[in-house]
Amino acid sequence: MVSSSDDVAPVEKLLKIEQLDVDLYRSAEPLYMAKGARGLYGGNVISQSLMAAINTVPPEYNVHSMHCYFVLAGDPALPVLYKVQHVREGHSFITRTVQARQRGRCIFTTTISFQAREKTSLSHQPDYPGALLPQPDELPDYTAIVGELYKNGTITKSELMSAEQLSATLPTDTRVVMIEYPDGTPPDQKKNYMWVRAKGKIKNEGAHTMALAYFSDNGFLGTSARINGVNAKDIAMMVSLDHSIYFHAPFKADEWMLYQMESPWTGSARGLVFGKIFTQDGILAASIIQEGVLRFADTTAKTKSKL
Repeated sequence: MVSSSDDVAPVEKLLKIEQLDVDLYRSAEPLYMAKGARGLYGGNVISQSLMAAINTVPPEYNVHSMHCYFVLAGDPALPVLYKVQHVREGHSFITRTVQARQRGRCIFTTTISFQAREKTSLSHQPDYPGALLPQPDELPDYTAIVGELYKNGTITKSELMSAEQLSATLPTDTRVVMIEYPDGTPPDQKKNYMWVRAKGKIKNEGAHTMALAYFSDNGFLGTSARINGVNAKDIAMMVSLDHSIYFHAPFKADEWMLYQMESPWTGSARGLVFGKIFTQDGILAASIIQEGVLRFADTTAKTKSKL
């Protein structure tokens, strides 16, 4: 379990879970919901489900994949219960499923696989794009960006104060890389980049994995809209349906990591996005895939924004 001392990283405090019984856990702190969202931020339940599963697995096994489905919108006014089921106890691999529940209903489910440490002589990974991009210390933080938006009249004083308050409460620090693509560039050839790290210093080694799972959902589905030139204000509904993470190599989530995001396909009111998270020294730490609902203002009246 995560320590409760004052020097614990904000992400460890926010995502702390408490054990109620064998294989049964509960969120210990109020969970984040973005302004205007339909329910809890997905990273909350992704990361806490993962931590619940990690607590039931011997330390010599590391998570290598998790496959998630968002079933119902989570209520930030209620704690979330996590029930872990032991599916397989193998020599090389262990499997767990976790259900997140509120009001007696499943709001989220995931299957997580762990592998015993194993060496191999065969390995490869894609080229690291970070060396060609601005580094995080060269980019403005979220507070500086919203400050500029206020100065040029894009947002109001109230919106500025709300954004600054949000920035202070979020457990992660981000730097967005802005790339201008030539006119006519096909959407599937565009990529979004974001530097991200957990604020503070993470004490619990398992919390590094939890932190990556938390921020893997940050702005991810919106890639499908951004590469098509869609303004966020024109999005009437954006909801994650499923989310998969493949963990490849050790990393420190409280150090800068580069999140590369792209979308090979959008259609039928859904978007599909692929992501890669690299350490700042170029190691591919994780790959992420997500699909979600994307509905825009001109179609909302027909669908009534319902799932």
